[in-house]
Amino acid sequence: MQWKSAAAAFLAVLLAASPSATALKQHVQKKEKFGFYFPVHGQIPSVVRVLKDARKYYPTSPIYLLQDGDTTDFGPLCKSSEYNCIFERAVGENSRWNPHSWFARFRKATEALNTEFVIYLEPDVKIKKHHSLDPTADAGGVFDDFNPKMHKETMAYLEKMGRERDPSFNVTWNHFGLCGGSYYRSEAVLDAFDPKHVKRIDYKNMQKLEGDKTMSSDFAMLVAFYARGWKVYPWEETSQYWVDPRKPDEKERKSERPSAAFEHAHKEQYHVPV
Repeated sequence: MQWKSAAAAFLAVLLAASPSATALKQHVQKKEKFGFYFPVHGQIPSVVRVLKDARKYYPTSPIYLLQDGDTTDFGPLCKSSEYNCIFERAVGENSRWNPHSWFARFRKATEALNTEFVIYLEPDVKIKKHHSLDPTADAGGVFDDFNPKMHKETMAYLEKMGRERDPSFNVTWNHFGLCGGSYYRSEAVLDAFDPKHVKRIDYKNMQKLEGDKTMSSDFAMLVAFYARGWKVYPWEETSQYWVDPRKPDEKERKSERPSAAFEHAHKEQYHVPV
């Protein structure tokens, strides 16, 4: 198809000025504090833009790019010295709405990155700077003040499970927020996303109460962390981008943080030339 040829040509141009980088071993020789997990499908302009910005502000941090289906091949781009990221191609599963697939892939990426924290990227994330405020919890993202809360019954169910690992555990955040630009303590990911723990979570009955959001990656991750007693709370370095400016009489948007390093929901990046 014509669009496939155009995509290949576009990537070839980007690679022309980028000599080949060394293999995966180079990424894990020196342990960094932060690494990036970046699952993608197509969306070439936005993916390249995010990679460029990540390398601008985090030049030595490992990046794990997972291609979830599609015919675009980001492998050669990742092997170039300019982008220098770990690349894996996987069968398309739309993992964002498939918790078990999502957990397995996230966990594998975390093991490969070998960092203390993992920052999750999406094609609509804008990286504005290197963050200055380090994480204080085990996971955190946007201060979501615009989506429905987790029901009290779900919170009670998860607190009971979480106290098996941490007897003093309490749910600290009952909204969404684990979107692009959120961070995760690797220890928590490797524990909470372990299949032996995930299979104990009753997602089927939870869905009857919580609805379709139960299967979305950001909510499913929140549930998995709480089921193992890990703390989740919004990060000051993650913001939600709003297309329409806040009106004078409109209440403050706590999700909107101008000073944040990572800003989620920049859909216009899907079409911006790079």
